[in-house]
Amino acid sequence: MCFSAEASFAGAAVITAAGVGALALVEERRQVPFAALPLLFGIHQALEGWTWLELDGRTEAALSGVGVHSWVMFAWALLPIYVPWAVWLMEDDPRRRRWMAGLMAVGGALAVFMFVQAVQPEVSVRVVADNLDYRLGVGFSAVYLAVPYVAATCLTPALSTRGWVRAFGIANFLAMGTAAIIEAKDYSSIWCTLAAFLSLMILGHFLAQRRAAGTRAGGAGARVAGA
Repeated sequence: MCFSAEASFAGAAVITAAGVGALALVEERRQVPFAALPLLFGIHQALEGWTWLELDGRTEAALSGVGVHSWVMFAWALLPIYVPWAVWLMEDDPRRRRWMAGLMAVGGALAVFMFVQAVQPEVSVRVVADNLDYRLGVGFSAVYLAVPYVAATCLTPALSTRGWVRAFGIANFLAMGTAAIIEAKDYSSIWCTLAAFLSLMILGHFLAQRRAAGTRAGGAGARVAGA
């Protein structure tokens, strides 16, 4: 989490537990990537907790290394392709799948570009105003990167025919706006914290799916008994 090591590890524990719960509720193999998102976010939060420990409150120090590069790799290179792919796998509507495939292509192009940036030695993090400020050596305006990023990670789930998935996409879009308003400089860390907790909605999706399946099974049993 962007505020402290303790908060990061506590958040990681909660979100990871939600991921384990979501995976336990999966009914089809194609749902596994989406169900795994909270688990991945939990690991991501734990990485940030480790970063806080390494910085040890040194506000002037810049930290680099495997943990920092891994954090950036997940946030900026993996999510733009992983989220649309996971949502696309679960979608049943052919027209929406085509739209999602287009957004997945956008996310894939961004993922390749950001992967190249994420492995550069200039990538670092430092403490700024009690938040973590991740710095990449990208020469492009953040606006040009934000548009395809939002399209891939927010618009794709917002197009889903599944209510909880759609709500997850819309909520993430609002979280991005909130993070930018709170502190544009530390945007990445703040948004990933908000997105991690929003991934609890994924557990909500699978709980609702399980309840719906139970209701259908109960209704079918009642009809058989009454026949």
